[in-house]
Amino acid sequence: MIWETTLKKITDKTANQAAKKWVKNPTHLKLINNQINCVYRFESNGQGFFLRMTHEKIRKARELLSAIDFQKHLFLCGTPICEPVVSQAGNDVETVHQEDLEFFVHVCREVPGQIMHFDYSDKKAYLTWGRALGLLHQASQSYVAEKHHFLTWEDLWRETWDYTRQEESLIQDLYETITTRFKTFSINSSNFGLTHGDHRPGNVLYDGESVHLIDFDEPVYHWYLADIAKPFLDLCNKPWPLWKPLFEWFIEGYRQIRPLSSEELKEVNHFSQMKSLDIYLWCKYNWFEETAPGGKPRNEWLHDLKTMALTPLFDVP
Repeated sequence: MIWETTLKKITDKTANQAAKKWVKNPTHLKLINNQINCVYRFESNGQGFFLRMTHEKIRKARELLSAIDFQKHLFLCGTPICEPVVSQAGNDVETVHQEDLEFFVHVCREVPGQIMHFDYSDKKAYLTWGRALGLLHQASQSYVAEKHHFLTWEDLWRETWDYTRQEESLIQDLYETITTRFKTFSINSSNFGLTHGDHRPGNVLYDGESVHLIDFDEPVYHWYLADIAKPFLDLCNKPWPLWKPLFEWFIEGYRQIRPLSSEELKEVNHFSQMKSLDIYLWCKYNWFEETAPGGKPRNEWLHDLKTMALTPLFDVP
């Protein structure tokens, strides 16, 4: 796997060398994650930062710079997200070398809060979360890509077909059904634009008062409803009546910022199934570690992903 020959080889010494491109004396350097991304946390003068490292076999420099440009726009618009920080040399992205490997590095300022989860039972958490996503989509509408390039949902869906053609008829039929439905959806500035692309609970931080969104690796042109649907995939094994109020509170918060019609919301299952199928097939053909990113055994994880793809998640009237 690419990760084994690149990111898995990164040492603390290399990470410290990278952090020094941003601050003179980084302290409390600690590895946070080294699966899809290599992420370290460090401090300087009492301020926390997150250092993210990748390799060109995983992400091209132009893709990284495009994502950071979008992130900077969102932050300047007042969206509650982590702030990208330029290096001491004034660059958004720096390179660092370890033996014959070259890594791309960028840094974000730490934001308050713990990873979001669905055990919260108070309405405030979901209202705040919905508003945060609404603010992101609102800011997205004024973003002009200029020289930067981003993938579209069609690019991702074509890649999914490359995997689907190797699958059983049940999966191929689902792909065709979703494709047919999406051909009927209208596109306008109100419902379509550059989305977060990986809006899941692990990329949402909540401190009891505010929500901040993090991890802008995968912005993609899509219907905004795709971002709305994705985090609730985590609830695929729980009956809809148990979490229906949470979803409704989330939507209530979102609608405090942006309009979302009942007719639009009725299509949410098509988005959840599209994303589930995309994740399931990508992971099946690319992720071979024994455990999933969330810690589950790989086979159990793939089973859950397949179930999500085949099963409508929401019961929206």
